[in-house]
Amino acid sequence: MIERFKTNTKIKLISLLSAVVLWLYVMAVVDPEETKLFEGMPVTISNMDELRDKDLVIYPKIDLTTDISVSGKLSKLQKVNKDNIHIYGQINNPMEGSNDIYLRANTPGQVTHEIRNNILIVNLEKIVSEQKPIDIQAEGKHKSNVARATVDKGIDSIGVSGPRSQVKLVDKIVGVVDVGSNTNDFTAQIKLFPVDKDGNEVKDVELEKSSVTVNVELLKEKTVPIQIKFTQDSNPDIKLKDYTLSQESIVIKGKKDVVDKIDYIETEPLNINDIANSTSKDLGLSIPEGISTDTKYITIKLKTVKTIKESFVYTKPEIQIRNKTEDIDISKIDIPDNINVNIEYLENIGTITKEDIVLYIDVSQDISETQKYDIKYETESDIKNVVITPDKTL
Repeated sequence: MIERFKTNTKIKLISLLSAVVLWLYVMAVVDPEETKLFEGMPVTISNMDELRDKDLVIYPKIDLTTDISVSGKLSKLQKVNKDNIHIYGQINNPMEGSNDIYLRANTPGQVTHEIRNNILIVNLEKIVSEQKPIDIQAEGKHKSNVARATVDKGIDSIGVSGPRSQVKLVDKIVGVVDVGSNTNDFTAQIKLFPVDKDGNEVKDVELEKSSVTVNVELLKEKTVPIQIKFTQDSNPDIKLKDYTLSQESIVIKGKKDVVDKIDYIETEPLNINDIANSTSKDLGLSIPEGISTDTKYITIKLKTVKTIKESFVYTKPEIQIRNKTEDIDISKIDIPDNINVNIEYLENIGTITKEDIVLYIDVSQDISETQKYDIKYETESDIKNVVITPDKTL
């Protein structure tokens, strides 16, 4: 194979030289006309300084491009590329609204050009600046513990600038602070972003400040007892141990100066007589202003208390004679030898013994009709029922 290339060398050289001569002839003598299309060529606005001086900007933002056809001798056309074509235009008497850009082009010499669309239409808007309120929002697991978040140096608004339509969309400037695991007041640097009324971020505007320092005050937590508030007509004999609460205390939250003044939380007024034994009732809590809590009500329930029955026997010497006078002959009072006393009391008051009950006869009693004295009792114990048999002298 190699040997074949080594043969007929003169003929091959002559053929190569002939091809070169022919190409030079075509380029030098014939040099045909050609047209080349350049698409998506960028357009430069020549009077941008004038727009800036008038606080105007192209909005919505668009890529200014057009197509251009370049024609000429093939030899000249080969020297033309995107880098040496410059398309530009000017906005005459720029003002807000729709404006025309009349396009021109610079191309290398000895070629002609044609811009496919020599007029572009753009919208101009005025650059405006307005103050918008700052809204600091908390996020994180303990965000509900934030009492107040304020921007350092008392700043409550931020300047927003940009195309008029976009600035008009801005409702407020939002900054988000992450409470994290903080339990004490803290300071943080947060970023700001403009949002519309629906909370969506507004693009293509600039903020006077991109971030601010915020001082975050957290609510103080405190556990306080719950106190039952009784109405004036409630049974005064009901004691605390006679009822149970679904919970004895609650956790309250609020500003430190408010929380520190609270030692307990009262319920709404309750008439204890409205609760039958062993039944329950939901009670709302009277939460002071400036205080929050997850507990809105509690349940109160009277205890089910066992009734104890006891029987005691008193002999004649154990009966006291009271209010004796010289004109009454005590020996003539016929007191039964044995007197039975049956009592009923609630288990929660403790044990009642015979010594806790005193039987007596009051001789100052008028017995003109019956000629018999009542046998009475006296006790300091809370006894539900007392039955004395017999309950009179003989």
